[in-house]
Amino acid sequence: MRVAILTHEFPPYIFGGIGSFIQTLAQALSNEGVEVSVIAGSPERTPKRTRLPGKNTVNIVWLPRGQLPPRHFWFQVRNLNFLKRELVGYDVVHGQDAASFPILQLFKRQNLRIPWVVTIHTSPYSEMHLTLSSIFHGGSLTDLATYAAGFPLWDLTLREHVKWADHLVAVSNHLREELCNTYGADEKRADFIPTCVDILELKKMLDRKIRSNEEIVKLVYAGRLYYRKGISHLMSAVNHLVNVLGVTNFTLEVFGTGPLTRSVKLYVQRNCLGKQVGFRGFVPRKTLIASLSGCDIVCMPSLYEACPVTMIESMAMGKPVVTFNLPFAREMLGEDYAQMASDTADYAVKLAHLIESRDERRRLSKISELMADRFDAREIASQYLRIYNDLSRH
Repeated sequence: MRVAILTHEFPPYIFGGIGSFIQTLAQALSNEGVEVSVIAGSPERTPKRTRLPGKNTVNIVWLPRGQLPPRHFWFQVRNLNFLKRELVGYDVVHGQDAASFPILQLFKRQNLRIPWVVTIHTSPYSEMHLTLSSIFHGGSLTDLATYAAGFPLWDLTLREHVKWADHLVAVSNHLREELCNTYGADEKRADFIPTCVDILELKKMLDRKIRSNEEIVKLVYAGRLYYRKGISHLMSAVNHLVNVLGVTNFTLEVFGTGPLTRSVKLYVQRNCLGKQVGFRGFVPRKTLIASLSGCDIVCMPSLYEACPVTMIESMAMGKPVVTFNLPFAREMLGEDYAQMASDTADYAVKLAHLIESRDERRRLSKISELMADRFDAREIASQYLRIYNDLSRH
């Protein structure tokens, strides 16, 4: 079977969660004997073909895309003729979110009988509402243009996916419910399959060395520094932790950049949090995984997610994760997971409890590791393969 995975973001040009997920899924499908090609956007001016390293190779077709938003739209518009010629040779096309429209519509209207699967990673409504909320909290003009002013395009894109795709996959149950209830997706054509990680590979990278100073508990945040990721809320919780609760025996490494970088650094300086909080900026993926591997607690203060890859990676490495009590967290960690906060003050309290209790960290570590098994790439690849086979037979 030949499968083309279509995406506008893919490593090394973009290190977002979707790109990491596709790379892992493509390799897992290739290990199952599927001939996989990833057709991805790049900043280069001309197309080129490469391969992922490994025993079972994955073909990469790099196509030029613009740097201005919406990148997913320019990626397709600039390459419509190339995509039309390239995709007709595959048994199934697997599009990722917005990177599937308008090329999907073009295929279907021209009766090119190739089945399409589209994986949905986010909700346009949730993104728009949170972006509007960020206006008075350091929201960037780029985010406002992309998710608020750009909402009609995102909304139209999802409606066209529902209309034309042969099968839809949502990466969380609550996102699938929204597809069916808000966008009218046929429940028989809409599945829930989460994103995935290579758990065996992550366990090989796990740092089991004993640190020289175990009295200092190491916390990590990894993500873009903007409103939806909750970085401002995390800083408020850390301020409460240090200056109200008096807990100081920890460090927090912040990985990532974004529109809130400057304001967050000023907040740390103004509240005398520099001894606890350090900013690492954008780092190579191996560096990030090494820091996650060696930390004690992962902070995931996002205000909206569907199925974040960083959280799965943390769970697979047996790290306690502290979140807000939101649908994605309950779905991934279980309703009874103890470290889901109601607000920033409660987030600080939950961090304090974990910092002070090594036994509680160990208990939650085991729970996280067990909960991560269902996100393993081999299981997720087998679920997608069943869909591919069903579609190719009809």
